[in-house]
Amino acid sequence: MFEFDFIIRHRLFSRDQNLQLKYTYSSYTAILGSFQLPNNIGLYPTTKDNYFNGQNIEARFTWRSILPSKDDEINPAGFDINLAYNYEFNDFNNEDNYTVEDGLLKPNYNNFNFNRLELKTSLFLPVFDSHTFNTTLRVGSILGPTVPDFFDFYLGGLIGMKAYPFYAISGNEIAWLNFTYRFPLFRNIDARAGHLYVDKIFLSFNGDIGNAWNKDATTIENFKKGVGAELRIQLSSYYLFPTSVFVSASYGLDEFKRTVNNEIITYGKQWNLYGGILFGFDILNFNKSPRF
Repeated sequence: MFEFDFIIRHRLFSRDQNLQLKYTYSSYTAILGSFQLPNNIGLYPTTKDNYFNGQNIEARFTWRSILPSKDDEINPAGFDINLAYNYEFNDFNNEDNYTVEDGLLKPNYNNFNFNRLELKTSLFLPVFDSHTFNTTLRVGSILGPTVPDFFDFYLGGLIGMKAYPFYAISGNEIAWLNFTYRFPLFRNIDARAGHLYVDKIFLSFNGDIGNAWNKDATTIENFKKGVGAELRIQLSSYYLFPTSVFVSASYGLDEFKRTVNNEIITYGKQWNLYGGILFGFDILNFNKSPRF
């Protein structure tokens, strides 16, 4: 993949509000192995297949307001709004059609030009004594006719519905609602293990409901549900570098099947486990998942 971005970002009415304008060019290339030409007229050598060339113009408004506190990294209180509009104009050989020109395979591109809208918003409500009740809403739509799944929204995985793998739920339309209750297990631990200084540990329980689909091909009965828990540990390394550790487990309450490359894959009714070490919990708090 080859890609470059050009971004202009400016504050609006306060330091918490930003408007971003972005242009992205992307080119995806696969390697084609050598193969025998029809009628045994010769061997076609290994070559490259440039199957996608895409351009994306984006306008994104973000408003993130988090109350300053000693727990604002591990357990924020406030809100986050992320609203994006994209216009994409793409050349994509989605049907794997080629013509031969001057002895070389040339992809036959189809044009996919469309508008995309997406809203992601999170509300972190303080309850009492560092407990918070959090809600996250994500809705998105590709406007106009249905486009190939290459351009889909994806709902599962670490930054979405953890109860299902990233590629399990996808479509031109998306809707997701998450509820999380987080509270401290231990605070002011003030313990050291080697070069690590342990500060605090928080636990959360969450529930999800969401789905992705193409146009009107869904009902509320088709929405998937999941539950889970997450443990967060805030440390520092060598008393200098912030170190954030998380472990989570989620269970998909609904079982469904998808056909991928002529193979039937079953999702749901199983546990998904995640873990990571970061400098902070931002990627988990605000579910950032830009496509480009």
